[in-house]
Amino acid sequence: MVLLGLAACAEQSAGHVGVGEAPPRAVPQDASVEPTDGPFAGTWEACEGTASPEECSRYVLLQRGDRICGTWSYFASGQAYEGRVIARATSSTEARRTHVCGRPGSETDTECDDGWQRIDKPLRLCDGNLGDLTGADGACFADYRAVPTPEEERDALHARLWLQDCLSRDP
Repeated sequence: MVLLGLAACAEQSAGHVGVGEAPPRAVPQDASVEPTDGPFAGTWEACEGTASPEECSRYVLLQRGDRICGTWSYFASGQAYEGRVIARATSSTEARRTHVCGRPGSETDTECDDGWQRIDKPLRLCDGNLGDLTGADGACFADYRAVPTPEEERDALHARLWLQDCLSRDP
């Protein structure tokens, strides 16, 4: 998965928070910030109906307290989509995604170079799996299973300045 670089926000519009601004407030970046694992931390994949492993939908998440930061990706209509996500855990099994950015598609319409798009969508843990949808009856629909995170991928993600900044903010 290609991790997107961080660029300055050129413009702010309704529903968007600039990259240089904190959702909800800024603190200085600290390269020594170490995430602590929480229940949402890890790599999660949903591969049902895919033709190859490269087409799996995926979240790679780090968690510090109730702050969750990471990347998402999916494959649709022959194209790969990927981006960043910020969420806040409200319990050991429930969280709300609050900000996303990435290649415009069904997850976002905001490129990371342009800032963050505000959202209010679930992340849930059910029976050891991660879900990003809620069933029509409110039931947990969890189709992402935990998979090992290659150490080099986790280290590369953790080294990204945007992720260090994300984890150092109060949720």
